[in-house]
Amino acid sequence: MIHLIFTALFGAIVGYSITRALVRRERGEMEYRSIGRRKAEVKPKEEREFFEPRDFNELVRYLRDRFMLSDVTLATTDGFPIASTGENPEEISALAPEILKKVGGILNSRSIILSGKDYRMGVFEINQDVIGCVKSSRDIHLVEIEMMRDEVNRFMEVRA
Repeated sequence: MIHLIFTALFGAIVGYSITRALVRRERGEMEYRSIGRRKAEVKPKEEREFFEPRDFNELVRYLRDRFMLSDVTLATTDGFPIASTGENPEEISALAPEILKKVGGILNSRSIILSGKDYRMGVFEINQDVIGCVKSSRDIHLVEIEMMRDEVNRFMEVRA
């Protein structure tokens, strides 16, 4: 009987601690990262420095690394490459607008995710002049595409 009481008490304490840490994290008060078996305190969100790309080449590398993608290509709606981390940016830049027109027209969508055997490809309209094309070996989610769209638009607004 005493073991059950101690187990319940210990569970309540651990549950309370975890819940409190999650709530603090949700509020953005403090973030913790695991380093091995220890936890290191990271600066609050408002104190952290954010990477600001200087040009489109840095932007596509930043997007590739942030979203764990294989390739990122930005192209004009006419099919010309703006910047890319891939090997054949001209080919992808030429195909992306056609994919978006044909498949996007059929599905009435401005974001298309194609799946192959070994990779996934996302083609999406960023704004009326720019199209994004990303490749990954993992699933690509529409939330990530929206975040990439916002990142590129924010970058372009700052540079305009």
